[in-house]
Amino acid sequence: MEFTANKDLGFKETFDKWNGKWLNETSYDTVISSIGVEDEIIKIHKPSGSLFDKPILACIVKNAYKGDTYQQVKDTLYSIDDVSTMRANAAGPIDPEEMKKQGLVEGKDYVLRTPNSYYPLKKNGQFNRIASANAIHSVLIGYKRGRFTGMIGASGWMEKKKNQPKYEILKNIAIENEKALKKGVPEVWKLQRNFADECIEEQYQIGGAPITALSANRYSSEGTAKMSAHLDGKDLEFGLTTMCVFRIGNFGGAYLCFPRYGIAIEADDGDVLIADSNELHGVTPITGDGVRLSCVAYCDEHVATKGQAGKSEKPIGPHASKYEEKGSLESFLS
Repeated sequence: MEFTANKDLGFKETFDKWNGKWLNETSYDTVISSIGVEDEIIKIHKPSGSLFDKPILACIVKNAYKGDTYQQVKDTLYSIDDVSTMRANAAGPIDPEEMKKQGLVEGKDYVLRTPNSYYPLKKNGQFNRIASANAIHSVLIGYKRGRFTGMIGASGWMEKKKNQPKYEILKNIAIENEKALKKGVPEVWKLQRNFADECIEEQYQIGGAPITALSANRYSSEGTAKMSAHLDGKDLEFGLTTMCVFRIGNFGGAYLCFPRYGIAIEADDGDVLIADSNELHGVTPITGDGVRLSCVAYCDEHVATKGQAGKSEKPIGPHASKYEEKGSLESFLS
């Protein structure tokens, strides 16, 4: 089954209107759902390109998760209740009234950095220089290059001993999502597989797949109900991001929405949704008592350390001097 978007509002125009904002029913006019569809693959194309070769906006691979892997991954994702205050681009605008409900007053307890982030007041009376955002049920699992160190390491969630058994199960997401990518969009899978083989160290490839990071998300009316429009800047420019979806109970909404094309996508339980995350996107509000679990699996180009696209691990700031001192001592002893 294939669809083609019937409009393109333009990248800049869409970005200016929706970036960082909550998406609603005015951000889409077409909902494409895989629920009840028998086709194994559903493709959604952008309207640009040639008559016979229109770029992929998204693709759904039906029933990608089955059997024990399906149940184990679903149960494990449901068990994660961590929240993050570091995803400002996806966490929506800071609402002064909502902040007041938390006992925080603008100008006194915090100052805005951007419409979506703020500097909280520290105990010493100074405002923190590391910004926070609205808390959302989203946790990074995998490897990243530190903003302040320049070095590559495991995410904080992974470093907690109690999470190791969960990580062993969640590795299957990288494996199953790669299978879905190869099945749904094989030409993109080949490019991503080649990039990982040439530029990503094996120890950073989760489950041996061309995936370096997972982002586990949980949507419910009583928790994180939506995600604001944003771009995933660390994803490969030529790649596509994969996302497994699991449904618990009855709910509506929680569509993956691309306002530029007026397209909203609804995936069924156990499906893998593949999409161009370099297009502005977000998740519309969930309604009802159910829970939507998802886990985004992607290849972070910043983790590349070899090949033409690679960048060596080079400590920055105060970490640079520490590294140099350590290196000098090791050189002396050798």
